[in-house]
Amino acid sequence: MKILATLFLSLGLLGLSGSPASAHAANDPELAPHVVAKRASEDVITALAKDPSISKDRARALAFIDEKILPYFDFPAMTRLAVGRAWRDATPEQQARLVQEFRVLLVRTYAASLDTLRGAEIDFRPANLGPNDKRAVVKALVKRPGMQPLTMEMAVDRQPDGWRVIDVAIENLSLVTNYRSEFGMIVQRDGISGLIKSLADRNAPRENSTAAK
Repeated sequence: MKILATLFLSLGLLGLSGSPASAHAANDPELAPHVVAKRASEDVITALAKDPSISKDRARALAFIDEKILPYFDFPAMTRLAVGRAWRDATPEQQARLVQEFRVLLVRTYAASLDTLRGAEIDFRPANLGPNDKRAVVKALVKRPGMQPLTMEMAVDRQPDGWRVIDVAIENLSLVTNYRSEFGMIVQRDGISGLIKSLADRNAPRENSTAAK
């Protein structure tokens, strides 16, 4: 799960450098999703190579991910997919809390895994995308020094201000599906409130982190 979360992070549709305004401009809705992903991942990997302290300083990693990368992910959609059928039974307040807790969980997972991206190369392939398509799958091959290449598929949605990531699969292992299985068992046993408590408990030891908002 660590490499899955790490590679998911590497596809943030934003580089490490530049102001927030220029970063948002980089996620141009007119650009093909594989072009945006390629530019962003190269920026992330290059920045980590130049400044390894980003991955070694947990506070910096958390702040960077929370402020610069995660706006390019559709967390409500990801949470809805991860919770599955039980999402419809949750109240609006419970849904909002699930999104918040799931976001914090992933931020911290990514921050702990940043260092494994150094030296990686990601070869993105053009998506089969029609002019009116609102969703696409970007395929890529991930190469890491001394390790076997990994296949990756990234599901993205077209939104007015650019593409948003909603799921990533590494070697056919989906981030969303993996969590859906775990969350489903918790909901079956403890209900929606039990799932919220489980996520909150998992996040609690680091509740004072800058990522927890």
